[in-house]
Amino acid sequence: MKYAFLIPIYNTISGRLLPQFLNLQEWCPQLDGQIYTVVGRTHADARNWLCTDGGGFTNPHKLIDKVDYLVWIDADQEFNYQQLSTLLEYDSQFCAGWYVKDLSGMNFWSSTKIKNQRESFEVDYCGFGFTKVSTDILKQMEYPYFRQRVVKIGRYKENVSEDATFCLDVSDQLNIKPTILPQLRINHLKELFI
Repeated sequence: MKYAFLIPIYNTISGRLLPQFLNLQEWCPQLDGQIYTVVGRTHADARNWLCTDGGGFTNPHKLIDKVDYLVWIDADQEFNYQQLSTLLEYDSQFCAGWYVKDLSGMNFWSSTKIKNQRESFEVDYCGFGFTKVSTDILKQMEYPYFRQRVVKIGRYKENVSEDATFCLDVSDQLNIKPTILPQLRINHLKELFI
């Protein structure tokens, strides 16, 4: 399998996480992969730029015709080789690790519930912090692959994030949902700048 490791970087990579990305560069030859990054773009724009290697509307298949899987690793995710290997080796077109994010009041799986799962499980959508997607999925979709839906929640309208919208689009168009690997908990580094 050929992999593209896609790392959207909004502004910076923490010095705490830089060594893992240097390690990823060393692992790329044995994993048959290559790293792609982009800096300073919004979430949806960064993901579209990365998965097309900058091809955008003029060449949306520029990257997906060259590799079998896109592996999304957000610049604020902490991971090691074993975790990456687990993600790559899992037999699925669309799977992800997980991290804890406090979204009080939102109806998401709790970390306790995920930890108690013994088997992988499907969800309606997931974050893309540590996610593997088969390029066969994108080849069946229309560009732009990442966008934001507006949904109605009760009497309000709300934007859905680009990663959740992608999941919903894949489910609607291809009847494929992301699989969460409960053994693959990833740390999500959030630093405070003053």
